[in-house]
Amino acid sequence: MSVKFDVQTLERFRTMTPQEIYREVTDAVHQVDGPRGSEDFVDALDSLVDEGILTWDQIQNFESEEDN
Repeated sequence: MSVKFDVQTLERFRTMTPQEIYREVTDAVHQVDGPRGSEDFVDALDSLVDEGILTWDQIQNFESEEDN
């Protein structure tokens, strides 16, 4: 089951820092009922890239920071 963002949420994301968005999206995917996998995270983040809210470079930087 993928996470869908409504217009209000997308607009709120536009007022947040990229790090805040990444954390909130990650938390939202973790809270989805039922099975979830890496595709759910990618789908959620991809939708934000499509909206111009995040870039894949930013996402990769966040993931690198989490690994440290």
